[in-house]
Amino acid sequence: MIHSNLLRMPYVKLVLMPPLESDVKEFLNTLTPKNYCLITHRNADLDAIASALVLREIIIRLIPSVEAYVIAPDGLDSTSKYFLSGLSITPNYLYEDDEFNKHCDCYLVIDAASKEQLGRFNTLKDYILVDHHEVNTLTDSAIMKLYEPKRKSTSEIVAYVLFASGVNLMHDYLTLLIGGILHDSRFLYLADGVTFSILSDLIRLGGDYVRARNLLIKRTPMEYSERIARLKAMSRLGIYKSGKYVIAITCIGAYEGNVLKSLLDCGADISIAIAPRDEGFRVTVRVNEEVVSELGKPLAGLLTSYLAELLGGSGGGHSLAAGSHILCKEPEDILKALESFFKLLVGSFKTVDGGRWLEECS
Repeated sequence: MIHSNLLRMPYVKLVLMPPLESDVKEFLNTLTPKNYCLITHRNADLDAIASALVLREIIIRLIPSVEAYVIAPDGLDSTSKYFLSGLSITPNYLYEDDEFNKHCDCYLVIDAASKEQLGRFNTLKDYILVDHHEVNTLTDSAIMKLYEPKRKSTSEIVAYVLFASGVNLMHDYLTLLIGGILHDSRFLYLADGVTFSILSDLIRLGGDYVRARNLLIKRTPMEYSERIARLKAMSRLGIYKSGKYVIAITCIGAYEGNVLKSLLDCGADISIAIAPRDEGFRVTVRVNEEVVSELGKPLAGLLTSYLAELLGGSGGGHSLAAGSHILCKEPEDILKALESFFKLLVGSFKTVDGGRWLEECS
């Protein structure tokens, strides 16, 4: 079955950017018997964990004598857990960062855009980066990169590695990659011709598109802790306006992604979660697709990168979602930086209702 797919590879390679093709070849040629550790971003979403698990499978199939571990700082998000539970994949080699104690010879950073996202591995220096985020502060320090910001998901990049390697994987891993692509492309809303070409090849090899879609649609009931986090976020909410855009800011340190999505669903154009952390704050940003389309900028990534540059720390991401770790002592400093950013971007920044997020984050 893998051979029939390879007959189509010239088309896939032609569509993808030539630099990615040469980088993938270099990566595959440099694999040697050693211990590999694949690190995702915090609270790994489906694109991150799919990319890491499949890339691990490729490595151990090409070099059976190696040890390869997947590390997910702060574990997996609820969507990833549910999706994996519906597949015949038991990742006994998956660890959270605080419980991992194995030896690593080579680190691969998967689907992460800043050091803040790597948990206790945030001081890592020598690593291979596999990512697609438009704003990424990890690119300069990487010893090798499989990096293509034009791709809608890291799963697409890993799928290309799979095609180039000629490795034949169990169908559930192909379905997992399809899930990662669907997740980060927002059920193909952001997809382009390359995305559809890669999906077609994954399905041709045995990936189950319908199963992947159904696992993403059928969610488990919301956990009690997430319900509380959402309600706390609402109770602390501050509302601001920049030009015609409504900005919602809250103080919450759990389920930030889901909380911020719910704020967008409630009418915010831009939603921001701030959480006190050691030596500073974690800032998570989500942006409405229409805002990004109107402004023509990777807004979430630009915002988190701006905060990190102005206040110290690291940040990055893409147009619709990003995060940063900010090295400042007071949340008021973040508010001032946000005011500065939006005045530069749109020309104004006004308080509609300050809420009590500043008090909660102090």
